[in-house]
Amino acid sequence: MKNYTSEGRQIYEDYNHGQFSKKLAEWAISNMKVADPATGKMKPLQSVTISEVREILKDNKVKIPDGAEYTAWYLYNMSLADYPKALTTDEQRAAFVEETICDPDCDPAAVLECFTAKMCVMNIPIFWEQYL
Repeated sequence: MKNYTSEGRQIYEDYNHGQFSKKLAEWAISNMKVADPATGKMKPLQSVTISEVREILKDNKVKIPDGAEYTAWYLYNMSLADYPKALTTDEQRAAFVEETICDPDCDPAAVLECFTAKMCVMNIPIFWEQYL
């Protein structure tokens, strides 16, 4: 699929240093779904705002690298959508964000790479130029 190797993607990555921009995080989070425990059907995630994530990270003494704030916001909401049984508290989700972003043997752009791969697998195009 073109969205994975497009020139627009390279421009996006160069501009955002492999991190989520505010616009890309907003779009990604707005498309997250979670299974409804009562019906098992997928429903839109009740997301957490960037302000709320900032407070949660601060309260849990989590520091993230400069430029990774929107990646942290994406990851926090992803933890709600994808790991609702494994990560059940703000403290656990904050630790997940920190450990994922600050993984010492991983490239700083790994979260964006994983997101891009998920979109490719689901055949959802990313129009990179929109998210600069």
